[in-house]
Amino acid sequence: MKKRFPSFLAGAAAALALTALATSALAASGQVQFNFAGVALDGEMKITAGSDITAPNGQQVPGSILYVDEAGGKTNYLPIRTISELLGVEVGYDSATRTVLLGEQTVPAAPAVSADGAFWHKEVTENGIRYASEDTGIDDTGAPGYALTALPEGWVLESIRSHGGTNYRNGSSGRISFSCSYPDGGGFGWSPGSGEIPCRSVTVNGHGAELYTSSSEYGDSCLLVWEDEAGVLFWFTGADVDPDTLVEAASSVAPSTETMADYEAGWLPDGYSWFETNVSGGAAETTWMGEDGDSNITLTCSAGPLLLPEGTGETVRFGGVTARFWEAEKSHQPSDGKLTVGGEKVDGNSVDMGGVTVSVGTISGAGAADVATLAWTDADTGVNFRLHGTVDRDTLLRVAESLRVK
Repeated sequence: MKKRFPSFLAGAAAALALTALATSALAASGQVQFNFAGVALDGEMKITAGSDITAPNGQQVPGSILYVDEAGGKTNYLPIRTISELLGVEVGYDSATRTVLLGEQTVPAAPAVSADGAFWHKEVTENGIRYASEDTGIDDTGAPGYALTALPEGWVLESIRSHGGTNYRNGSSGRISFSCSYPDGGGFGWSPGSGEIPCRSVTVNGHGAELYTSSSEYGDSCLLVWEDEAGVLFWFTGADVDPDTLVEAASSVAPSTETMADYEAGWLPDGYSWFETNVSGGAAETTWMGEDGDSNITLTCSAGPLLLPEGTGETVRFGGVTARFWEAEKSHQPSDGKLTVGGEKVDGNSVDMGGVTVSVGTISGAGAADVATLAWTDADTGVNFRLHGTVDRDTLLRVAESLRVK
């Protein structure tokens, strides 16, 4: 019959340790003493202070280990096999999962990874992976409020997409994109190229996830995806990034309560107007478009670091703020100002289709060669600002000076 001693376990004064698994995990700055404490069971001394005990292999080992940390805190470690024998609890060890087994000798199953979750269903084709959901009828406005709370070293925010998607860069090549969604009848797709797509199971924040990798003529890419208990699908893709780095970044995803102030421009060049504002935890991005649907200015605000051009840029000032400015690498070449509809080009960047006005525009990203960039950090809040666009320095400075919170 197995004995149970809740008071012994709940006390937390003594931590159980398997002597066969001794490692260098103890802090080098701490102090260790052997056989400092004894052990009594029901008033009967079982291990005497100051004495060794005999391990199953016949070797003499410490009966207890006292670890004193830098703050003076003391923790007693006792051989788990000896304690299990005293309490009548079977003990074992599974080397494959590095798990100590107390009582029932069954290795806990790893988090299940299923092709079909509760709300999302996976489809595998010769060209890629697709996850689709049925519309649950839940009225969710906007994207789920999740954000990356820590980035691997060298990674910075590049841009924010509609519905809360975010892009991150590491130098000029590596890229990570993150999106998440409620089950709303939509889907996500990933097409790295033809051929076999290897997949392995990993665990991210306690959830079973699928990690796909692919190498093709277009470069190395990877996909990490999982669904949580609420049906939210988490979707990470990486290009020219180590798959383990993608998992590391994804492991920092957490509900975000931070909100970035919504800024508007008090002055814009003639013909420019608001186009869109996208937000993600702790960051926001607003774009203003010119009448031609091709010229644009974008403001990105983030509590974390932002993607900036190479070099230190030129020091400039506006309204008491010291900023850095980078010239565009090449001149912006506007398009012909025509929209193709039904195989024919029409003037302008919008068209009426069945009573619905459809507008299109080309937004130059932060890494585009035809944009100039202005960047600064608010001295009071620590918020980083990046203003880039297909305009000259004086225009960017004037827009920056006119910015105000709505």
